[in-house]
Amino acid sequence: MPNQDGSLTGSDKVTLVHMLNRIIPADSPNLGAGTLGILGSVQERAGAEKSTQSHFLRIVDALSLDMMAQAVGGFAALTPDEQIASLQIVENTLPTEFKTVLGLARDVYYEDERTPNRPKNFENENEIFGKIELEEITAEKSPPRRRRRNLRSK
Repeated sequence: MPNQDGSLTGSDKVTLVHMLNRIIPADSPNLGAGTLGILGSVQERAGAEKSTQSHFLRIVDALSLDMMAQAVGGFAALTPDEQIASLQIVENTLPTEFKTVLGLARDVYYEDERTPNRPKNFENENEIFGKIELEEITAEKSPPRRRRRNLRSK
């Protein structure tokens, strides 16, 4: 949980580094958003406006209060799948705030000269974390539809 003055605790910083690595997947572990050290830039950009600062701090609060992350070691100790599940809960609870933080992180990450070009799937401003995975799962489970013939005689 952030300090009363809005500064991040050491635990918050560790959590956010792991969060950045989950919300912006990279092909190489060395190119992970958190691993590249963009947290400071994301935090600085969030602080540029009161509304984005508020959204950023609400996400930090939500991650520190998440029941899954209350285990010894916090969010960082969770498995990657548990971290993603935790982030999806936060996103479902605070969709506007999550979208703001995701957008900030995405922009800072792809402005960094060490990252590859912006992928096509990040050009849309309406991202939802985990949306692609959910759509793929839904498509796989849906049985093919049969076409009905009109059996009425004229």
